[in-house]
Amino acid sequence: MVHYILPSVQGVLKLERHCPHCGCPNGRIHSAVHDRRISDLKVSSVPQRRMSCPRCGNTWTLRPEGITAGCHRSRRLIGIGVVLYMFGLSYRSVQQFLPLLDCRGSKSSIERDVTDAGQRAMVLHRQAPRMRVRILGVDGTGAAMAGKDAGLLFFVGLGPGGGLIGVEPIHEEETDKVRRHVLRVMAEVGAGELRTDEHSVYQGIVDDPRTHRLCLTHWRKSKGKRAHDLLQQAAAEDCPLEAQAMKELLELLRKKPRSPTVPEELERLGRRYINARRGLPGKANQLLQHIERTWEKVSDDSQDPTNNATERVIGLRFKYRAKTMRGFKSMAKVLVHPLLADYLRGQAGLCDLRKVI
Repeated sequence: MVHYILPSVQGVLKLERHCPHCGCPNGRIHSAVHDRRISDLKVSSVPQRRMSCPRCGNTWTLRPEGITAGCHRSRRLIGIGVVLYMFGLSYRSVQQFLPLLDCRGSKSSIERDVTDAGQRAMVLHRQAPRMRVRILGVDGTGAAMAGKDAGLLFFVGLGPGGGLIGVEPIHEEETDKVRRHVLRVMAEVGAGELRTDEHSVYQGIVDDPRTHRLCLTHWRKSKGKRAHDLLQQAAAEDCPLEAQAMKELLELLRKKPRSPTVPEELERLGRRYINARRGLPGKANQLLQHIERTWEKVSDDSQDPTNNATERVIGLRFKYRAKTMRGFKSMAKVLVHPLLADYLRGQAGLCDLRKVI
């Protein structure tokens, strides 16, 4: 559970004589204190007064803490709208919900509030000290935008002390950009290992192949699916030898603990189909050879040999929200969303919304 700290609205007006335009400390009272109606959960109006500067002649308005210039909604109410949207409501649904709290706010205002909060969360994320991680997890996902499709590349620190490191507007098909950014982030966080899926764009990024490991979950899932499909085909074509071979292969893939080197049973299956080129035996040969080539590239980390943490970050910070939308309007809104979602998860069960609202 995360405890959220919302901005408060002060009922006392402090007299501040410093001119915000020229810095003169001798501002004069220009009007009497009068009440201004606002939209808030607890306060219906706040005091404010006009001040004037004897040096530059400009005037300004004194407002209590919790009210932004030119805004009829308190920062507390803005924070509630942002949280409701990030928890899954649409802009229109938040607009329809606020009257239940005897408050108001248009969907366009809520959309602007979410964008502003996301930009502040991005600034805080970039200003924070760069985390140091041992393993860097990288994965990409699509980003639906109005009129076009884009791609995002997520960088996540795996293991204790890890988390979302950054998000870049890069599609996995942009090979040069992906390789350049992965090397840069690895150097910044001091990562000694890169962990990804089997996408070809990640191959050869690091010089030492031992520092690039494949996600065990992704590897088992993809190889297991192909073996299962071949098993079904063998059963349909009445090929008992191939069916038995695929059953043995599935058992090897599921076996725990997993052997760090290619097991003898897999080598035996590979030799059986080494000369097959066509039909079902040829497909079995291709699968077995591919498994042998990649067996020792799969992560054997004793704590967590997967890249599941990166997948969870993508799902929780971005995909779940993106699936309920027709698409983001701009790349700027795409980028700030996962960072704002990451900020709202808080630290040690606490999230201070006053820093982003």
